[in-house]
Amino acid sequence: MREDRRRIQTAVLGGADSDEPLMLPMEAIELDVFRRVHADDTFWCGTLLGGCGGRLTTKLYTDRACHFAHHPDPDGLPHVCGRRSRGVDSADHLYVRSAAAAWLAGRGEQATFEYTRTEGAPIGSVVDVRWRHGALRVHLDQAVTPVWDDDVEPVLGTMVPVDRDTLIRRWYVHRIRLNSVGTARHVQIGTEAFARPIEWFALDECEMTERGLSTPAIVKIVQARTAPRPSLWAPGKARKVPEPEARAHALLRRLVYARRIESVPVVKQMCTDIEELTGVDEGLQEQLDAAVRHARVWLIEKDEERRKLFDNLNRAVDEQKPGRVRRLLLRVNATASENRTDAEAAVYERASTYFENLDDLTRYAVKAEANSEREARRAAARARSALRRLRDYDAYTPHLRPQVEELLQAAALAGELLTRGEARRVDAWKERAARGPQEQLHVARRYWIQRGCPRCKAQQGKGCVLVEGPNSGKPRKDGHNERLQLELDARKAAQQKARQQKKFRQEVEDAAEPTQPAPKAPEHEVRPARPLQEQPRSGRKGQADKARMNTVPARLHHQVPRGGWYRMECPRCHAGPGTLCENDDRVGPSAKRQLPHDERLRRVLQSDDRSDPDEQQKSIHDRRQPEAAPPARAKARPPRQHREEREPQETAGSAARTWDAEDVTCPKCQARPNSSCTPDGPHQERVEWAQEFTRKLWG
Repeated sequence: MREDRRRIQTAVLGGADSDEPLMLPMEAIELDVFRRVHADDTFWCGTLLGGCGGRLTTKLYTDRACHFAHHPDPDGLPHVCGRRSRGVDSADHLYVRSAAAAWLAGRGEQATFEYTRTEGAPIGSVVDVRWRHGALRVHLDQAVTPVWDDDVEPVLGTMVPVDRDTLIRRWYVHRIRLNSVGTARHVQIGTEAFARPIEWFALDECEMTERGLSTPAIVKIVQARTAPRPSLWAPGKARKVPEPEARAHALLRRLVYARRIESVPVVKQMCTDIEELTGVDEGLQEQLDAAVRHARVWLIEKDEERRKLFDNLNRAVDEQKPGRVRRLLLRVNATASENRTDAEAAVYERASTYFENLDDLTRYAVKAEANSEREARRAAARARSALRRLRDYDAYTPHLRPQVEELLQAAALAGELLTRGEARRVDAWKERAARGPQEQLHVARRYWIQRGCPRCKAQQGKGCVLVEGPNSGKPRKDGHNERLQLELDARKAAQQKARQQKKFRQEVEDAAEPTQPAPKAPEHEVRPARPLQEQPRSGRKGQADKARMNTVPARLHHQVPRGGWYRMECPRCHAGPGTLCENDDRVGPSAKRQLPHDERLRRVLQSDDRSDPDEQQKSIHDRRQPEAAPPARAKARPPRQHREEREPQETAGSAARTWDAEDVTCPKCQARPNSSCTPDGPHQERVEWAQEFTRKLWG
């Protein structure tokens, strides 16, 4: 017998025929504790493990895994042991026996156990558990095919396949797995159903019922399958349908369902039943014939896929690729477990034998590869979920940072499992993430909607649409930043222009001074100037206001009386005498200015025909010249002469006018002056517009 050099990780305590399993820790520091705990125990290569029955000792290593080893032969010859399985899972059948015995004892049951030895199957592949009210057969590997129509209920290991037809017919199947916890193995029972993931439970959560072994998931499945379906219509007189026609519709529904779940045997059976059906009308018969033709074509395609599947499996065995063999075996068990031909059965047997004879290191590598593939599939699912959440966005904003980071991490793990379209969308988000998140600009919709969008080419008055992703062309929640930036740039330009105009006017006003003093009026015609009565102010604010009044020069429309505003032609807009100036700088809502241009007022100030004493006195008063002492009051005041009435002049209001909200057009609802806003008014935009006119009027 050829020596097996694989390391032994499990043994039994007390003797060669013992059924008490034990697993050796692989780390040196843990092995020291293990030796102290079992200082009085002996370890054996038990016969129930398929071993030789010899005694074992522990080997401690710091550069590799610790393990059991046989005692050396007295003659110095190498020890030969025919034990096939030596890894951590080689004693799982003994751990199953111990866990099941304790579980049944807690429920008042006495169980018997048998390690069934089928021809060609190693010991430990199958464990039969029997008690007074039931029986279970635990399949830990694929060496023995499960029997579903027997009195013994099968419990399958994680590597034992089950086809979908069995899942549909039986509603569910039991699974079992063992997890390493320290130097022991803990049992978990799972429930697998069609189109549902496996749910795992501790053995203490399971119960024995009339249906057999039951888990919390089985209770939900049975309740869902046995609950009556709700009626989809009100009770009434049902339409009588001929029996052949009703059977034909039922067969068509079953055929569609069988093709949906890709059950080849059910599709074949439905095609046979439809072909044997008679007594239907001509129109329905044509539908049945068409359905059968399409089903036959589908069966031919499935046969071709099945042939390629077995060819790939045979080629993988020839090329010695254990990972690919494992994946193809799982597919064969899931889709081609029934009605195999002799050639297919030979290929399957060859692949199963090859996989079973792999050493432990290769098995570990295959399991690691399988775990990596599983993680890649999960990552692909997470990436697709993130892409679905991001399909309503075509820009990277700060609040999308967690979702984009999750997408990029999942896509890196998924690798080639993503489709080309999904990969392109991931690359687009990767480029946006490299540029960094961009803040979404905030501008009222009523402003940016009046401009076209340079990115999505949306016209004026139309909202922006998505330009990338599967929802391309659908409305976007906000406008694109490129569109909003146009409005912000226009506002900045308008503010800059207004500041420049204000600065220019200030410079002109500061530089404007009368070229010659006004002619002095006779003493008896000059009225004494009355000082302005103002409320006394105290503190810094009062001092600042007083200093500002003494330093800021009076505005031109304050220096010229209102009656002389329009006496001369305007050199700027060429408005004739007595005519309002044109509103060329858009100060106010009308086409005419409320105040004349400064150039017009400056011409009036510089003219020499201001001989009216009232104008002189008002000009002196507006200039705030407190140093001019008032003349002595005349003793005899001559009678006041009545001013000649002048022709009415075109005017736009007083220089001291304050604009109210209803005096301007509302920029929000377009309500005309002297009319109310609708529906709720006045709007805040209209009030601010009136205040802006007042500020521009007063400077």
